[in-house]
Amino acid sequence: MKNKVTYEQPLNERVRNWMRLEHLFACVDNRMSGFSLWDSRAAVNALVDLLDFAHKSDLKPDLIKDLEQHVQKFSRWQQQPNVDTQRLETLLRQLKRLIAELSHYDGVFGKQLGNNYIISSIRQRANVPGGSCHFDLSAYQFWLQSANKQRQADLASWLSHFSLLREAMELNLYLIRNNAINTVENAPTGFFQARLEGVQQYRMVRISLFDDVPYFPEISGGHHRFTLRFVRLDESYNKIIPLDKTVQFELSCCVS
Repeated sequence: MKNKVTYEQPLNERVRNWMRLEHLFACVDNRMSGFSLWDSRAAVNALVDLLDFAHKSDLKPDLIKDLEQHVQKFSRWQQQPNVDTQRLETLLRQLKRLIAELSHYDGVFGKQLGNNYIISSIRQRANVPGGSCHFDLSAYQFWLQSANKQRQADLASWLSHFSLLREAMELNLYLIRNNAINTVENAPTGFFQARLEGVQQYRMVRISLFDDVPYFPEISGGHHRFTLRFVRLDESYNKIIPLDKTVQFELSCCVS
């Protein structure tokens, strides 16, 4: 069977934030289990980006609002027939617990790392190209020379300070992605545009294609409409070329 690749486009700033956080967590996860000091460097770089991003003042209230929307929706679903009430009640308990924990969380996420000398030193030089070079940060070099198991344990400890943010963000994105209107569409001459109408609040569009096709979508959109343009790269990767043929694709419009 052919595999598929899915391209996603957030339709508002909140979902952009959650997807960027998801990306940063994946970067840390991918490299923190590596055995080389360069794996550890890459993991620390992603961790520093995560710490900077987590200091956005609107993350916590926006995340609480999203989770509360899910609670309201699932509470209405409890009145519907043929609903998996056990699964629904489990999700509601998880959502309400996360909302309570987020509401009582004091300060910004990852605040405990503010006193970490290594992380703070790297953050101060983040805007300098090559600023974490060994001669600039001797404490960092010392840590990188420690045993691999020690580095992995330290990275896991530092990452744990974001566990509440991560759990809430991942559940939020899971619920957004799985509450979708799915259709198969055609894009004549490689172009497709659609209006997003109705009472639902659209959060994300997802475009799925077989992974062996030689083209991909460029997606733009907002609250009320989105546009797809299917393109391919030239052989030298210097430019993109619009397609001039009909493309069939799977479309998922994710709503709240």
